Amino acid sequence: MLQQGLIEAPAEPSSSDEDDSGDASSAAGGSTVHASGSVGSNLDDMQPPPGVSWKKSKAKKKQTKGKDTDYYALLGLQHERFMATEAQLKQAYRKACLEHHPDKKLVGVDCEDAKFAAEEHFKKIQEAYDVLSDPAKRREFDSVDEFDDSLPWTAHQPTSSRRNARWSVDPKVPDVGDESSSWEAVSAFYDFWYGFKSWREFPHPDEEDVEGAESREHKRWIERINAKLREKGKKEEGRRLREFVDASYRVDPRVIARKEAQAAERERRKAEKAEAKRLQEEQQQRQKEEEEARKRAEEAAAKAAAAEAKKVRDAEKQAMKKERQRLRKLADAGEGQQRLLSIDDTERLCQSLNLQQMQRLGEAASAAGTDAAGRAALLQEALQQLEQREEEQVALKDAKKQEAEAALKNLAKRDHAKKMQEMREWGDDELRMLDKAVKKFPWARPSAGSRCAAAAAAGCGLLHSRSVLRSVPAVMQCQACLVDVAMYVRTRTLEEVLLMVKEHQGASSTRMQKQEDWKGAAKKRADVTSEADSRSAAFTDVNVNITGEAAAVLVPGAADSSGSTPSSSRGNSRPSSATAAAAVGVKKVVSADSGEWNEEQELALVQALKQFGKELPDRWERIAGVVPGKGKAACFKRFKELRDVFRAKKDGA
Repeated sequence: MLQQGLIEAPAEPSSSDEDDSGDASSAAGGSTVHASGSVGSNLDDMQPPPGVSWKKSKAKKKQTKGKDTDYYALLGLQHERFMATEAQLKQAYRKACLEHHPDKKLVGVDCEDAKFAAEEHFKKIQEAYDVLSDPAKRREFDSVDEFDDSLPWTAHQPTSSRRNARWSVDPKVPDVGDESSSWEAVSAFYDFWYGFKSWREFPHPDEEDVEGAESREHKRWIERINAKLREKGKKEEGRRLREFVDASYRVDPRVIARKEAQAAERERRKAEKAEAKRLQEEQQQRQKEEEEARKRAEEAAAKAAAAEAKKVRDAEKQAMKKERQRLRKLADAGEGQQRLLSIDDTERLCQSLNLQQMQRLGEAASAAGTDAAGRAALLQEALQQLEQREEEQVALKDAKKQEAEAALKNLAKRDHAKKMQEMREWGDDELRMLDKAVKKFPWARPSAGSRCAAAAAAGCGLLHSRSVLRSVPAVMQCQACLVDVAMYVRTRTLEEVLLMVKEHQGASSTRMQKQEDWKGAAKKRADVTSEADSRSAAFTDVNVNITGEAAAVLVPGAADSSGSTPSSSRGNSRPSSATAAAAVGVKKVVSADSGEWNEEQELALVQALKQFGKELPDRWERIAGVVPGKGKAACFKRFKELRDVFRAKKDGA
């Protein structure tokens, strides 16, 4: 239980009338002094405020109670005392006045001493009522009334708490209870006493009389001085009550039983935790042992199964080996005779058939006996069945592949259609800007083997040809070109431009294919009216009908097959291998060093030589990355060959 320190009740102000005279304030220098009622302020409580000169009263405060004066006894309330109510005080005062009033008491009395005694007694009754009717003065009188301050230190005595409860500010004091009281009641009792607030006063003999104050500030100053003098008694009272509560709590049998029960409960919980931990450890150990036993059993079973499987595999291998030997023997018709089945077909059957199929085929062939034709028919039938199964597997694989490709295409189409549907509709101005951008940049207006500078700078090795655009969208492989188009359009994002380009490309692919086919047919129909001769560069846009001496030089044997006579030549220069290859329209091995080069590869090499300069340390690696199907060494050798041809032409000219 939380034990809080005693909090003493602050001294209540006197109920005497305050002096509101303004002259006294003016006499104090016209300054207003705000006095604090708290003990221990920054100002010295024993000295007047700065600028104020107050003299202490020559007479000390009158004792509220003489040595032999009992105010309660004067009013006839010696038994009720501090428990007397205000109504009882008034009733007792009236009764005492009627009984002891001098006008009634001294009727027929001539003795002066008796008259003086009666008047003094009546004055004391008046004084007793004045003190007891004033709450502050009565509290002070009750505080110095006879009281047993002794407290028990070794045993719990409920009467002590009930006796000291008279000083409580709160009239609702919880009872101490008995041994059958609940712990809530006991706890409430000690909580109250550990937070006990007392109204008891401790008047000091050196206190000054507040009634002799000159002004309101002077009165407050005297009250602070008196409170300072009473502070020691209040502290002593707080210490006394705190020691009493501590001692009572320490020896209270109910508290002792509570502590013992709590200690027993802690020990019980501790024992339960230890037992639970022990059981958990035993369970974990048992599970661990069971898991290890299970693993050992599984490993043993796996080893046994592996050994059994190995035996089965070995037996199958031996049986397969035996069946293959028998099949090879059955396929061989004998020494000097033609084989019933070729060696390749026989090995094909041996490698493709399983053990059961081999056994059935061997038994059927053995059943044919010496009938070579029957055995040959069986072997051919088995071979045909094998080929049929392989064809079915290939067809099934192709069908699955086509189905997967179709599913991917449909998924891509749906995704594209969804994105197109979600995309904001393109305006006429935006479509015109897109068409201009497609015509402006190389990838959108491709020529054979062209490649844009942005793609080259981005490391894109794609040649944006018409064939590439028909098969795979070049914009998907060259983001640099797409960025240029998006920047040209401006009002659309990169993804929206890509979607619209693909949409236009797919819509116009059929028309583009027809245009390409028509142009190709027109080129094939073109003929040259002049006679062909040796040229340094071949025609690339027409098919030339070569005859005469030029045909004999460029294509050996062409003149003989044509049957025409050689004609005069306009030049003596020897045509290059690239020219011959372009003239006949076929791929040709230029040399043993550079290998076979086609037109697209040579154009890519020339473009790469222009793009990547000599100052680049990795020039040939980049060139090889651009030229399709060629490596670094082949590109360098072809470059040397072209350079030699160029120099030879230059020297001949």
